[in-house]
Amino acid sequence: MDRQELIGKLKDLHTELQKVQSLDEAERKTLESLARDIQDVLEKEHDEPDTYAGLGDRLKDAVAQLEASHPRATLSMREVIDQLAFLGI
Repeated sequence: MDRQELIGKLKDLHTELQKVQSLDEAERKTLESLARDIQDVLEKEHDEPDTYAGLGDRLKDAVAQLEASHPRATLSMREVIDQLAFLGI
């Protein structure tokens, strides 16, 4: 696995987050923030580890908050978390 796979998983997650419906206010804010963070990472042209700084932690927090209500989105989040860990980020 490499950074290109990570970018692919981030794109998939970003798409999945756009599909999530029936959110309460806290969930909506969490997903909007996470979607912005992912979009920022995807728009960066350089490929330095600090590009992803904190993204894994934010994903873990979102998984904890959304796991029961949005299992499909949290599955995509877990894939990105695993990819970040594999890359040592």
